[in-house]
Amino acid sequence: MQVEKDTLQIVVVGGGSVGLLYAARLARSGQAVTVVTRSSLQSNQLMQNGLSYQRLDGEKSVVSIFAQSIEYGLPHADVYLLSVKQTDLPELLPMLQRLPASARIVALQNGMGHQELLAQILPERQCFFAINTEGARRLSATEVMHTGSGLLRIGPWESGTEMDPLIQSFVAVLAGSGVNAQLEESIKPYAWRKLMANALINPLTALFDIPNGALLENPQTLQLMRELYLEASAVASVNGQEMKESDWQEIVNICRNTSRNLSSMLQDVRRQKRTEVEAINGYLVKRGKAAGIPTPMHEVLLRLILLKTDMGIGKEGGDSK
Repeated sequence: MQVEKDTLQIVVVGGGSVGLLYAARLARSGQAVTVVTRSSLQSNQLMQNGLSYQRLDGEKSVVSIFAQSIEYGLPHADVYLLSVKQTDLPELLPMLQRLPASARIVALQNGMGHQELLAQILPERQCFFAINTEGARRLSATEVMHTGSGLLRIGPWESGTEMDPLIQSFVAVLAGSGVNAQLEESIKPYAWRKLMANALINPLTALFDIPNGALLENPQTLQLMRELYLEASAVASVNGQEMKESDWQEIVNICRNTSRNLSSMLQDVRRQKRTEVEAINGYLVKRGKAAGIPTPMHEVLLRLILLKTDMGIGKEGGDSK
């Protein structure tokens, strides 16, 4: 039975840049949205001050929004948009396992491996996945800026699953909120393409401390991207995902369309937090080794980002003493 759009209850799990971006756009259009944050400090600030949203054209607005911290669990909803990082997903699994069968999960993680995690605890009919190419920057716990136009693809991991009425309604709600959202028969091929983009853009921007667009401004970084792409393409190919020249051009376009954006990996390194590099470049290295495909450039990037993160966390610890 088709679910009426005006009865849809949406919970956005995660108060980072992407979670706040979608929460703001949904709430701005009058949808019932709850943001579940890691800290009670952020949830209290959102409840008291609202969520400040800056559009691509520079227009600013503040929307009222309901928020609560994860310590109180997950509130009732029809759809849960999981916008937490790949590294934070495991701790959510016990809560997700207790959700009613009528609820739908839409996972919005970078990298790969989250599908396997969710498949361990939830039936296939309950799990959907999303690929986001919108640019967003969290300016503070209650402020988010839309930094680049893109597309939100939503669908089951594999094709052959009958389209779910609740997910169809969710996509319609997103579209009504001004989001360029699209239903797909299978997210798997798009997940591989997003993995490729993340594996090229995120670690290089984090390593050189530059916004996405700066990668296209220097022939050296552009050549690095190209070589990383060819290396990753070989891994994708043995995993049944053939990459074409158009896929390389799409990565360049993402970089250009989100030129002002600071990648999530760069933001994590700056904040001295653990990154998702192991679920991105590490995943490619792992798959490459399993198939006998060498990935020396991705392995070097993996080690460099892990080292840079460890040095930052170590420095933070030293400063706090």
